[in-house]
Amino acid sequence: MRFKVSLIKNGKEFDEVVIANNKKEAMQVALKNNPEAQALKSDWTFKI
Repeated sequence: MRFKVSLIKNGKEFDEVVIANNKKEAMQVALKNNPEAQALKSDWTFKI
């Protein structure tokens, strides 16, 4: 599934779309790509 993970780094909030099996895994993948960021939330999303 596709998840949109909200991250914050240096006071700036941004989103990253990742493919994962569940919300927890989506947050882990996003944090691997951005190790200095903090994950705020992840939501299921779809491609338009």
